[in-house]
Amino acid sequence: MQLEEITQLGLDQIIQLAEQFQKSGRTADAIALYSHWNQHSTSDDRHIGWFNQGVMQLNDGDMDGAEHAYRASLDAYPGFAQARINLGLLLERKGQHDNAMLQWSQVAASGYLQGAANVDLQTLALNHIGRLQEQLKQYDLAENALTQSLQIKTRQDDAIQHWVHLRSKQCKWPVMQTLPNVSANAMLTGTSPLAMLALHDDPALQLMAAQSFVQRKFNLPTHRFCVNAPYKHERIRIGYLSGDLCTHAVGLLMADLLEAHDRSQFEIYAFDYSVEDGSDYRQRLKNAFDHVVDIRALDDYSAAVAIADAEIDVLLDLHGLSSGARPGILAMQPAPLQGTYLGFIGTTALPWVQFVVTDRFTLPEALTLYFSEKPLYVEGSFLPLHHTPTAACSQSRTELGLTEDAFVMACFNNVYKFNPTMFATWMNILKRVDDAVLWLLDDNTSATRELKKHIEHHGIAPERVVFAKRTSHAEYRARMQLADVYLDTTPYNSGSTARDVLDCGLPMVTLSGRTCVSRMAGSLLHATGLDELITYTHTDYENLVVDLAQDRARLASFRHQLIQGAASRAAAPAKLVRSLETQLVKLVETL
Repeated sequence: MQLEEITQLGLDQIIQLAEQFQKSGRTADAIALYSHWNQHSTSDDRHIGWFNQGVMQLNDGDMDGAEHAYRASLDAYPGFAQARINLGLLLERKGQHDNAMLQWSQVAASGYLQGAANVDLQTLALNHIGRLQEQLKQYDLAENALTQSLQIKTRQDDAIQHWVHLRSKQCKWPVMQTLPNVSANAMLTGTSPLAMLALHDDPALQLMAAQSFVQRKFNLPTHRFCVNAPYKHERIRIGYLSGDLCTHAVGLLMADLLEAHDRSQFEIYAFDYSVEDGSDYRQRLKNAFDHVVDIRALDDYSAAVAIADAEIDVLLDLHGLSSGARPGILAMQPAPLQGTYLGFIGTTALPWVQFVVTDRFTLPEALTLYFSEKPLYVEGSFLPLHHTPTAACSQSRTELGLTEDAFVMACFNNVYKFNPTMFATWMNILKRVDDAVLWLLDDNTSATRELKKHIEHHGIAPERVVFAKRTSHAEYRARMQLADVYLDTTPYNSGSTARDVLDCGLPMVTLSGRTCVSRMAGSLLHATGLDELITYTHTDYENLVVDLAQDRARLASFRHQLIQGAASRAAAPAKLVRSLETQLVKLVETL
């Protein structure tokens, strides 16, 4: 066909020709077809042609060409909302965040114009703004965008889910504040499983949140890829599925455990989609596996095929329902036995996950009613204790804004784990202990601003709460040695942080409740022989901390016990792994 003939074709004909080119693998010809038609046709539909060209170029990896096409589409028709949304996504990929949000803002603002974008596109634009602002930790701006989105279109489970968690991250209490036309029930049922762990010490609500989330997000068709199982290998093959095998809270728990596996009986695989952070610790984790299969570039189907091809006997997923989870892989059942471990301290409600690795303190028999998974109990704590020598802190208390002779109570947990009842308990302790100061993490501008308001509301002098900037993992471990006691949160306890606290010899007071996530720090203390530091009510928690402030000899004895217990903690990962392996052998024998 001659080039001049192409310009005489209508958009529908151009689309059909381009699709034929693509099906035959001639993507470059399809792009060239659109390019010629877009530049020379007089059709009123050229904005769609430019848009289609941009989509093709982006899929082909030509970001600059795609940006040019999207902008040409908008030059032809400035009100073409989908092109503006796509342009924003492209600019986001280029790191031009403000420009991306400017494009989406124009779509959202079109609601005030006669030629407005439809409601779905307006809310999509606002949701993109909220998502990106959340990634940039501009939580107040993210919340504002989602509030506008929900005012335009109230029935949006994903928007509600993020809106609730954004308020938790900002310590805006009550978190579940009503919105026009968004019922309290819709807000509760739309709350994410992760947010629910921190909001309610109720195992039934956590089960409901997980079931609702799975039905809404992961109602996927099930396949059984492990058609040749059970396998009869000389060694049992254990696969770990994770995107957190790096300096992440979960990854930091794993090295000692992985290194302790008995290689005479087990062959250890990583199905890894973690970020390459270039750290020595990341390399240590990779070295701890017999095989590392990089699945970052694979879709769920291809990743499941890779696991099935490796003939994995037991697949341990380290995400559950946490950020970065890929349940679509598990849905295809690439391994005959699939379990969840560490990444999400609650039920996943995923029908393809048969068991959860836990311990009897964290998940007592009475709580198994609220888990879709069967418990696989290990000895001691399911969180691997360890001992890594902690370097001395290079800074003094004064240099970090603390008074040298103060009774320093630290809590460096993520601030979304804070809640009004826990915070009020801390404020009561400050009122009862004259020389006490509270040392918290300066996590984000919005949260710190809100916490300072809460401090003022409780009548506490602002200098008695010190906010610490985030730092490296090694430095934060060193800094914790300057504190006198660590104050845990509930109902979402510290996990990886609790292990670091104990490892550096700092006594920790926790409050164990009715849910697994509220009992994991207690599990560590119980395994360490420090049950005296586990409380079960806020009143007992408050009184224990006050008693420790007034009885420094007792506090020192706990610190001494932690220091003396270093050798026992160093041996704990091997003990945990032996019990885990014993349980896994029993499972494999049932196949």
